[in-house]
Amino acid sequence: MEPIAGAVERHAQVRGIRFHWLEWGAPPSPPMVLLHGLTGHARTWDHMAPALAEHYRIFALDQRGHGESGAGETYATQDFVDDLEALRQVWGLRRFVLMGLSMGGHNAIAYAAQHAERVSHLIVIDIPPSIDRSRAPNWQQISRLADEGHKVYASVDEAMVDARAGNPTAPDANLRYRTALNLRPVDGGWQLKYDPRAPAHWQPADLSEQLPTMTMPVLLVRGELTQVLAAPMAETMVRTWPRANLAVIAGSGHSVPTDRPEALTPVVLDWLARHGAS
Repeated sequence: MEPIAGAVERHAQVRGIRFHWLEWGAPPSPPMVLLHGLTGHARTWDHMAPALAEHYRIFALDQRGHGESGAGETYATQDFVDDLEALRQVWGLRRFVLMGLSMGGHNAIAYAAQHAERVSHLIVIDIPPSIDRSRAPNWQQISRLADEGHKVYASVDEAMVDARAGNPTAPDANLRYRTALNLRPVDGGWQLKYDPRAPAHWQPADLSEQLPTMTMPVLLVRGELTQVLAAPMAETMVRTWPRANLAVIAGSGHSVPTDRPEALTPVVLDWLARHGAS
């Protein structure tokens, strides 16, 4: 599948990993960094990036162990934070808007808490500050994947069956786009790109105590139909952050940039405009 046009692909070797990212927009525009979710990739944002790039210079990163970036030995929150700080220096950014989905949203909270002087505005999509990975309903499957590796799909259609089982709310075209661009050719068919150890080895820190210390404007986005971020938890998070707003995207599950990018994009742009991002 041909990706949406307009991005420039970049690579850099930092912290022992060869990282890949996409750049959208013109260099004079204010910068925005985008972090995908667990098992995702930088192209997760493609249905939003062209509109965002009319106002911002976009850096959509393949985080360690995902997309075209190399695998990591470990997948703790601090690993992702330190990766982003090293890449920020490569990119030459002083301050930027930071937006993350799911695991990327968790990493964004952690980065903004540690590097508050770098983050002008924070957008967190559908993730709580504390996650007990061992209680995931599919934990046995995740653990088995780490030991056995990815299966080989005969076709994109076959991969779509598993993708649909994991996301019942995304439009077919959007889910196929994200799935096809998350596959690499191998002998006998196709395999998912992400490190099969990453889901089992992800070690998210408990960030609950960091929220009240963060003074930049924050937008928390929740998918109306999500099973990940409960409504009471979202409301608690918004009350805990000193300067936060909540947006609920109707008809969306957890993966809001895939499920409802046409609804999320104007919400993000309007919120940034109202909160002085330029």
